[in-house]
This record gives sequence, C-alpha cells and structure tokens, in this order.
Amino acid sequence: MTKLNILLKTTAIAILFAVSLAAVPSAQDTAYTLKEIISIALERNPRIAAGAMEAEARESAYQASKKLINPQVDFGLGRAGYHDRPGGRRTFSLAVTQPIESPFKRRHRIEIEKNAWEESLQSQAFRTMEAVFDIKLGFYSLLLLQEREALLKRIAGSVREMEALVRKRAELGEVKHLDAIKLQVEALKAENELAALQAEIEQGRENLNVLLDNALPPGFKVSGKLDSRPVSLDADALVDRALAGHPLIRAEVSRLEQRRHNVLFVKGQRFPDFALTGFNDSGLDGVNRGVGITLSIPLWNFRSAELAEALSLSRMSEWEIGAARSELVRDIRNCVRRVRLAERTLSVYTAGLLRQVEESLTIAEVSYREGEISLLDFLDSQRTYNSVLGDYYQALFAWNVEMAALEKAAGAAIQ
Repeated sequence: MTKLNILLKTTAIAILFAVSLAAVPSAQDTAYTLKEIISIALERNPRIAAGAMEAEARESAYQASKKLINPQVDFGLGRAGYHDRPGGRRTFSLAVTQPIESPFKRRHRIEIEKNAWEESLQSQAFRTMEAVFDIKLGFYSLLLLQEREALLKRIAGSVREMEALVRKRAELGEVKHLDAIKLQVEALKAENELAALQAEIEQGRENLNVLLDNALPPGFKVSGKLDSRPVSLDADALVDRALAGHPLIRAEVSRLEQRRHNVLFVKGQRFPDFALTGFNDSGLDGVNRGVGITLSIPLWNFRSAELAEALSLSRMSEWEIGAARSELVRDIRNCVRRVRLAERTLSVYTAGLLRQVEESLTIAEVSYREGEISLLDFLDSQRTYNSVLGDYYQALFAWNVEMAALEKAAGAAIQ
C-alpha cells in the first residue's frame, strides 16, 4: 500500500469520525417534552418517593394488624424437699397462655390501620398532583422564557441589520450619524436584556431540575410551545366530580372513618380482655394438669378520658371534611373564572391585534428605509410590536398555568 493510499484512508476515517461526532447531540442540547419530564418526576421526585414509602409502611402495618397475638410459654425446673423427712424430688412446670383479643376491639383496631393506609394512598395521590402542578408551572415558565429569548434574539438581529444599513447611509450623507448611534444603543439594550434573560433561564432550569432530583443534564431545554385550546368548562360538573373522587376529600373521609373506629376501639377497651392457659405442674404430691382463664378487668381505668378525646377528634374530622369541601368548591369556581378570563384576554390578541401590529411594523420598516418616517417613529413601532408580542406570550403562559391549577383543583385532567 502506497503512502498516498494510507493518507487517503486515514483522512476518510477522520472525516467519518468527525461526522459521527457531529451527529450525536450534546446532552446539554437535549430537549424534553412535558410528558417526558412528568414521567421522570414520577420516578425521581423526592416527595413522591417519600410518600410511596409511607404508603408502603402503612400497608405493612395494616397486614400485620390482622395477625393473632403470639402465645406465651412458661417453663420452670426445680427441686422440692420433703417436710417430714430428708430428701426430695425434682419438679417442673409448663404453661402455655394464649391471649384472646376481645372482638369488640380487634375489628376496630384492624379498621383503624386499614383507614390509615387508605388515607396515605389518597395523600400520595394528592402529593403527586401537587408535584405535577409544580412541574407544569416550571415547564411553562421555561417555555415562556425561551419564547422571550427567541424574540430578543430577533430584535437584536433586526436592530443590528438596520444599524449596518443606516451606518452606510450615514456615510453617504443620506441620514444623520446620530441615527446609527441610536440604533447601536437599541441593539446593546436588546443584547443586555438577552443576557439577563439567559441567566433567568438558567435559574428556571435549576428550579425545575430540583423537582426531578437533578435527573436532567445541565443546560437542558424544554420542547414544545405555549399554546391554548378550546375547552368546555362546566363548573357544576367539575365540582360534583371533585367532591366524589378528589384525593384530598377521600383522604379526609378515610381519616374520619379511622377516628370513628378509634371511638369504638376505646369503647371496646371497657370490656375485659382474657387469656386461655393450659398448664402441667409436677410437684411433690403429683402432677396437676388443667386449663385456666385470665381476665383483665378495667376496674380503675374506665377509659373515660380516652373516649372523650376520641369523640372530639371524630367531630373535628367531620368539620374538617366540611371545610375541605367548601374550599374545594371555591377553588374550582375561582379557577374556572380565571381560565375564562385568560381566554378572553387571548381572544383580544388572536382576533386581530397580532396581525395589526405585525403589519404596522412591516410598514414602519419599509417607510423608514424609504425615508418617509423618522427613526424615532420606527423604533416606537418596533417597541410596540415587541411589547404586544411579549404580552401575548404572557397571556398564553397565564392560560396554561390556570388550566393546570384547575386540573389540580378538580382532581383530574380536563379535555
């Protein structure tokens, strides 16, 4: 093989290697959709993971509560001496005692653990809904910042392009040099705003990544666009559905049932507990075998204080359920009103305002190039366009956030 062939082969390999490296996206350039981020959060979010462990512990406690009480075995060895003569004999005793829990207590004790487990499951569901809402808020915030970043980049690029054109015209004496300086100042302002916005984007990434236990690489991006869709909102239907199945309400109901069973459990403690014992006792005079029953009589402590506390907690839960339902109804209706207000705000932009400011900016740019309007008029038109477009993005962000808040309040997705 000649040196030329070796050189050509080496060059081809280097080119292929460079192309392959260029084809592999950087981890920092990876864009994640909202669905992907929520999926990661369900696995990595610390609060969700902690809630899952709590629910698992509650389930284990419930399963353990159904088991019987362990028996007690008493065994003894000794030597007994005769009273009327020297000597004696070896003795031993064996007794097996099985505590038997009162049925007035056992069923309610088990139900208390079951209700505690069910409450933890509903609390976990609500905790997940809160985490998803926080993630949506962070996701939409990053989308808004990315839209503003793209807008500022377009502004800076447009102003720089206009500055170069005006500078050439100023050199030809067609316009004042002051116009080029003003445009340069506008470009610098846009670039400074862009730098500040990029720092804000970095902070938004960190805030969102914390909710994912820092599972995403630094410099990640979010994929998607701020948008809205027509939705049919029936406040009464949303309220009815939420009152029947919202995790927050179901958790309160489980807590109420737990406390009601606790009242019955305390009342059950007023009945005697008993234990069944079988024994075999070998003494000096022979062997004594038999069975016995042990009763624990609640003579000195009739559980009056415990019962009063349990009744108070049960009544408190009833009031808490009423308060939770009232707050849920209020939150849903307020969210529906805010979504409708956001829809009306968006309609102002989509009905023609965006198109009008775009046409106005185009006309102003052409007019300035042809010398029909002043630089100040052109800059004013550009600022108006940028302000309206920024407000439109903010309105889209508000609609998405209000919809996420409504879904959280309603306890279900809204199509």
